[in-house]
Amino acid sequence: MCFWEDYKEPETSLIIYQGSLMELKVSEVLKERYFYLNKSSILRSSSASSKITKFSSLKWKTTEPFIEESTTGIKYGFRLRQGIVSRYFYTATSDQLDLWLSHLSKIGIMTDIKHEYEFKKLIGSGSFSHVYLAKDLEDSKNYAIKCIPKILLQSASSLNGLCNEIEIMRTLDHPGIVKLHKVFEGKNHVYLVLDYMEGGSMLDRLLKRGPLHEESAAKFTAKFLGILDYLKSMNVVHRDIKLENILLESELTDIDFKLADFGLACFANKELTKKCGSPGYVAPEILRKLPYGPKVDVFSFGIILYMILSGQAPFGGKTPKETLLKNIDCLIQFHDAYWRNISKNAIEMVLQLTRSHPSQRPSPREALTHKWLRFNTLKSSTISLVSSKSREKITFKDFPNIENFRQRRFSAVSIHSREPGVETHKNHKFPDISPVARTTKINWKLEVS
Repeated sequence: MCFWEDYKEPETSLIIYQGSLMELKVSEVLKERYFYLNKSSILRSSSASSKITKFSSLKWKTTEPFIEESTTGIKYGFRLRQGIVSRYFYTATSDQLDLWLSHLSKIGIMTDIKHEYEFKKLIGSGSFSHVYLAKDLEDSKNYAIKCIPKILLQSASSLNGLCNEIEIMRTLDHPGIVKLHKVFEGKNHVYLVLDYMEGGSMLDRLLKRGPLHEESAAKFTAKFLGILDYLKSMNVVHRDIKLENILLESELTDIDFKLADFGLACFANKELTKKCGSPGYVAPEILRKLPYGPKVDVFSFGIILYMILSGQAPFGGKTPKETLLKNIDCLIQFHDAYWRNISKNAIEMVLQLTRSHPSQRPSPREALTHKWLRFNTLKSSTISLVSSKSREKITFKDFPNIENFRQRRFSAVSIHSREPGVETHKNHKFPDISPVARTTKINWKLEVS
């Protein structure tokens, strides 16, 4: 495996950074060359005025900064490495090194998280990962850092799953989607640095305050359908749309939110057949083992709309198996006790989004033209955080099956426990954030499923 490959792409590739570096050649000789970064690779030419002749993909290479002290002075640089193949690059100053690292962190895998973030507290936990609130040591901004033990990445399927999640999240750029800022590999863990959403999940919000006012639900729907339309334009299917994966900016809003958790997402480059999702939200075509596409996300959002309007889960069950049996039958009922104050247009919207046959289900863009949205989104932009008077005294006992709806997601390979929201972990210890060691380094795969 060679570090450099011949460059044959057009010269118009989108360049995000460029400058001179000293490259350490195999012969141990330093040679000054001119380098460019685009969204996936580092490119090389002999000078700023010369044509690009070589490139190297950075997606699964680690970036390891270093400082060398000798009798001749201090040198600053970084190593790019994948497996046993690596190259050393030197900058003229420490400031130049910081600039290169800032741009490289958006493309590759970084290796020294402890010098960039301070871990403050555990905010979420599951069988596959822990999530921490952390502070950026440079600008004091808060982030959520997902911490994944390397011991869980030993199989090809689990590692490819993580690579797939990283690949997709780095492709996406939308204000309604949680952004992946950086990826780090440490001694014992892999870290994903994500937007911090202090308002918690939409499920927690429903449990605390009950269903949304219909006007708020319409604005919520319009925004979410816009996110789904963007995913469709990017050829991405989320496959795990649910209340837990909708995170709020703060507890003072119902419509400032972002979609999170792309662990089951995929590119829809071909007909999809993998059975995956969360019981109670899964489109019937997935459960019936039929080929499917982006409209599975439309169905899942239809279930969410049902829940934020009524405070009830349409396919609630005491166990995931019981929920799945109701889910596959796809018989959605609107009991008067919960729907008597909801408009016919809203109910019609839910029915359209949750049609059993995907060919009869609207695309996100088609759904955005529904008259229920046109009527409600033209009203005042002020969003009420209080349910209507007829429902303002609703408590947990009025919608018990929502509390039981923290379902496990499933895949054709395994079942993963849910990752709940904020929990108290008095005896939890912070992860070992030591830099990656040669003996513990992951051999990142280029194959992305």
